Amino acid sequence: MRAAHGWWMPLLLGLAIALAYANGLAVGFHFDDWHVIQKNPHIRSLASIPSFFVDPDSSSVSRENRLVRPLLLVSFALNYAVSGERPWSYHLLNLLLHWCVVVLVFRIVRDHFWLGDAALPVAAGAALVVAVHPLNTSAVDYITARSAVMAAACYLAAFDAAVRDRRAAGVAFFVLALLTKEIVFTLPLALLGYRLLAPGAGGPRPALRLIGWLAGLGVAGLAYRAILLPPSVVAATHASDVGSWRYFMTGWSAYLYYLRLFLWPNALVVDRLDYPVVRTFAEPQAWASLAGLVGLGTLAWKVRRRLPALSFAFVWFVVALAAESTVFPLAEAVNEHRPYLAMLGLGTAASLGLWHAVTLVAPARRMPAFAAVVGVVACGLGWAAHARTEVWRDDYTLWLDATRKAPANARAWTNAGHAALARGHYDEARPLLVEGQRLAPCYSYALLNLSAVERLTGRLADALRWGDEGVRCNPDLALPHLYRAAALEALGRRDEAIDEARRTTDIDPQAVDAWMEQGRLLEQGERWADAAAAYDGALAADPTLTDAAMDAGVLYHYRLGDSARAAARYRAALAAVPTHYGAHYQLAIALFATGAETDAVAAWRAFVPLAEAIGDQASLARAPARLRELAAPRSS
Repeated sequence: MRAAHGWWMPLLLGLAIALAYANGLAVGFHFDDWHVIQKNPHIRSLASIPSFFVDPDSSSVSRENRLVRPLLLVSFALNYAVSGERPWSYHLLNLLLHWCVVVLVFRIVRDHFWLGDAALPVAAGAALVVAVHPLNTSAVDYITARSAVMAAACYLAAFDAAVRDRRAAGVAFFVLALLTKEIVFTLPLALLGYRLLAPGAGGPRPALRLIGWLAGLGVAGLAYRAILLPPSVVAATHASDVGSWRYFMTGWSAYLYYLRLFLWPNALVVDRLDYPVVRTFAEPQAWASLAGLVGLGTLAWKVRRRLPALSFAFVWFVVALAAESTVFPLAEAVNEHRPYLAMLGLGTAASLGLWHAVTLVAPARRMPAFAAVVGVVACGLGWAAHARTEVWRDDYTLWLDATRKAPANARAWTNAGHAALARGHYDEARPLLVEGQRLAPCYSYALLNLSAVERLTGRLADALRWGDEGVRCNPDLALPHLYRAAALEALGRRDEAIDEARRTTDIDPQAVDAWMEQGRLLEQGERWADAAAAYDGALAADPTLTDAAMDAGVLYHYRLGDSARAAARYRAALAAVPTHYGAHYQLAIALFATGAETDAVAAWRAFVPLAEAIGDQASLARAPARLRELAAPRSS
């Protein structure tokens, strides 16, 4: 029987995913993608892969968002090698990983959940629900949330291997999971829960020694991150005004929030920064949620012998969310991609419930009846996932949707305003940003985007006023200083703008835009050496930034008379983009000026075919006659 469905079930699950996410490859970059992928120079070269394992700076250009997730970054680097900043390959890999997760859900439920003759239909139903449930669209459509999908794939593979007593495979997959996302350290708890339920249900149990090894690896994984991440970065990922106990109490309602979205996913929203935080146990949100969880736990305990699969589904749901919904206070209490790993438990419970309902209603024809019911449910969920993915296709639509569903969320209003600003719709952007700032008066992104809108519409005094407010509210953040510098420049106060841009790079030396702004402003003031140093700062922050390399090279060559240093900058541009036309030309000229005639001739000979291919006779004629003479072919 197993051989009969060994190939068609993965194929069916792949078809279901392909239909539900048929519009997924057209989804763009969103939210944190800008600092993890779009602006991150480290993923643009496969040579950077070793740094992903030891340097948190390689994970993001945003100081406050740096993490240690090396395997995730490796996947982004591979995507960049395939499609650059075109998102289709990123989404294709997300969908392939989602398919792997769904196949593992099918395999685990079928083989390990003590279901007897119901194993195949219940496993198929659970896997189909996980495949097309719209609650998973955030994890699948949002590229940076690949961390949840990839971690789940490794976590499930490790669990499956451990239960089968394939210890080497279990350890290997768990190490991969730990290198993807830190939340996976809960795997030993899931295995322990399975082991405790297994004696009454029958079947193999994961070895205690293996669980102990995995627990040790989990602790080592957390220690690895603690060593690499500065305390300030760790603190930035946590809610500043929410302690562990408050976050723990809030987490009780978070569990029920995710359960509600699973049962009725009509309130899916990209961001819930406005989710209420519990302050005291006396609040109904705390005690009522705890009572609900205790009730569900009691029910799961009572049916542990008759329905062990349902009991373990509850255990899985609790354990899978524990890292992000208990005592580790994160910046947001809830996030839609977090329940992705827990979907094994939720999908199993749903499929098992449908199986028993059909058995009660139509026991004689329960298999075709169950298939029909699951098919109808999967079609409905798949349609909802497709519609939700359509919302994800456009940044403006995504964030306007968030303002409607979470109107008290300042970040939603701000990001909707930023999306309108990016489109050039300034009149639409302004009221959205004003509302974001009203909800959170010192929210830095609302303030700096308001400054940008006013500057772009010529209201320069207002632009500086918002820039001043951004710096006053957030003096230790880099970006508010850069936006204030832009307002000062627009007002003609160049020296003040330079000082403000320098404050930006003092705070964050990786702020490439601030280095480039300094260089441009310093050039305007004919401060050539300082401008070249600023461009060098940009190049140090992003070695792939050819504009910085070329601007510095031109200054060293033509303004400062340092042709050797200029040649080094042109070589840096060519290292980033080997076909860079201007770098080929300028390198030959700079090398010739240093007296390195052999190298200059080689560089010129590399340039000539490029110029001839586009008919650029002017550049060919402009080169020093002696260089052209040396590079000319010798007659035999």
